[in-house]
Amino acid sequence: MCITELKVSKVNALKAHRSADKDGKLLLENLYGKEVFQNQDVRDRIKTFEDALTETGRPNVPDFSDVPEDMRAYFVAQYKMSVIAEALNEGWTPDWDNGNERKWIAWFIMSPSAFAFYDSCYDDSDALAGSGSRLCFKSEALAIYCAKQFLDIWKDIQLR
Repeated sequence: MCITELKVSKVNALKAHRSADKDGKLLLENLYGKEVFQNQDVRDRIKTFEDALTETGRPNVPDFSDVPEDMRAYFVAQYKMSVIAEALNEGWTPDWDNGNERKWIAWFIMSPSAFAFYDSCYDDSDALAGSGSRLCFKSEALAIYCAKQFLDIWKDIQLR
């Protein structure tokens, strides 16, 4: 009898657990231990753009070499934030046909001395100017976290 060792990364086990049905979750918890899957708040997993790449499986930033040089920083930041929002939303996508679904966005203030997170707000069916439909979140907590954790990327989107 030949025994083969199967190795599964923690990242892949966590992804499988999030998308599994009740029986699948139970199977994974029995294999790896329930504690591996407890307290898996997305804000604990996604601290950097690299974490978001790992979570989503998206490729790293395209080079945007065909975009005029003075516009590249904006497109790089827009790509990064789209990947980060996808990771933080954990598969949720806004339903723009559902006027009752809240879609949270981060709101920033700009002054001569600073660019800063100001507030979060939601809209049921509209994307406010500058927010973009890809850059909304399923909860107020995620919108606030993203605005504060990734302020430099937001700054490149808003000011470049």
